[in-house]
Amino acid sequence: MNIIDTRSNVAFSNHKKGIIKNIPLFDLKGIKYSASPQEYTDIIFQSIPSVEFFKEQDNLINKNIYCMGPSTKNFLSQKGLESICPDVPGSKELIKLLSQNKNHRKYLVVKGEDGLNEVFNYLNKNGEDVQEVVCYKRLKLDGYDDIKKDFSYADAIIFSSTYAVEIFFNEIYSNNIKAMLFGISSRIVNHITNLGYEAKLVDYFSEDFVESIKATI
Repeated sequence: MNIIDTRSNVAFSNHKKGIIKNIPLFDLKGIKYSASPQEYTDIIFQSIPSVEFFKEQDNLINKNIYCMGPSTKNFLSQKGLESICPDVPGSKELIKLLSQNKNHRKYLVVKGEDGLNEVFNYLNKNGEDVQEVVCYKRLKLDGYDDIKKDFSYADAIIFSSTYAVEIFFNEIYSNNIKAMLFGISSRIVNHITNLGYEAKLVDYFSEDFVESIKATI
């Protein structure tokens, strides 16, 4: 069975999903930013790359650290940083956690260019002291011809971002591709559906992740 995961190398390397083949549809590049963690009580990381490209990790000791889900939590743990994440990954559940801990905090949201704004907007709307930094950006590959063949043989394709979905349908998709499409969040599944294609939600963080895909196919 050929299963392809389209997430970035940085994010995929944190999972080691066995038979799953990682074929990223975009590159990541760090960008300059200005932020001093000492000024904040709570740091919120929205993704694994936001941790990877944040240069002030040594100054995060004794800070309250939040993240979107278990993959980023595990990545932080590997760097010796404990964090809090919701049981169900995503902005909506993280906001629920943050709503329980507001008490004159100073928040810093760390994200990528064009990253989600829900957490920042929630805190800002509720009068919290919050800033954000953008520490990386996603870049399309120079070309996609070399990887199209891999997708034509795929039985399942996994998407962890709407950005990867857009690239897939603009640069790779053809009627020859018969793979079942999966999204790791409802937002991604809905995005694929709105484009006119069928997709299924998969629990990317479950122990039987691969078996659940096999059973679906």
